[in-house]
Amino acid sequence: MTTTTSPIATAAQQIVQHPQHSRLFKLLYALQQNQWPTQTPPWTVSEVQQAVIQILERLKTPTLLGQRLTAIVNSLNKAQAYQVFSAALLQILVPLYTQSPTATLTIEAPTFSTADLYDLRLEVTRYCTPLQMKLLVAALLTTKPVHAQGLERFTLIDLLQRLTRRYGDLEILQTQMAAALARLPDDPLYASAGDRLIKLLSTLYQRYPQNQPPEDTLGSTPPTVIPAVTSETDAEEELTCQLFLQSQ
Repeated sequence: MTTTTSPIATAAQQIVQHPQHSRLFKLLYALQQNQWPTQTPPWTVSEVQQAVIQILERLKTPTLLGQRLTAIVNSLNKAQAYQVFSAALLQILVPLYTQSPTATLTIEAPTFSTADLYDLRLEVTRYCTPLQMKLLVAALLTTKPVHAQGLERFTLIDLLQRLTRRYGDLEILQTQMAAALARLPDDPLYASAGDRLIKLLSTLYQRYPQNQPPEDTLGSTPPTVIPAVTSETDAEEELTCQLFLQSQ
């Protein structure tokens, strides 16, 4: 695992430190949420980093990113002014992709076997309840509030699988942990559970080289049951809908 500052963390810092960061924030928000913000998002560096991660997961090539930004800017009243800010944002984000015309993200997590995920679930819940760990993992997957009622349809295995697919670089996960803990109840148990999760994932990541998924062993634990959806986009929308709608 690398010990240097991750490219995404560096990009987030560049965005926050940009003289026109408020306008870059608006463009990021539009890319992330598919709607223009009514005001500048009051984002921290950690929240900008999370937004960048989500955008790059959805828009997997520089071409798609550029096309989406162009569409957003062209829909604005001040399109000409925002073309400059769009170019500045592209200059920061495009290096996060490889140089190939069909580039995809360079930071990818190893794909773990079903048995690995069940072992991980067992270990992370030794000193906390499955619900507490589900709340922690859900907080790492979104910047929105999380609630126990919204987690009922999702197993801890499902959420751990999504977590390991999203974070190919544990340094990024560590930077997101503080923001996730801030949105959870003030209980030292969550912090200790977060430390344990990072340590276990570090050991697991070292076991498998990136992009070389292990094979499931015949006769191992039954496969994960994931809520039925029709596409990756549907999966994300389904997760968001189920986890983050607050009860009135």
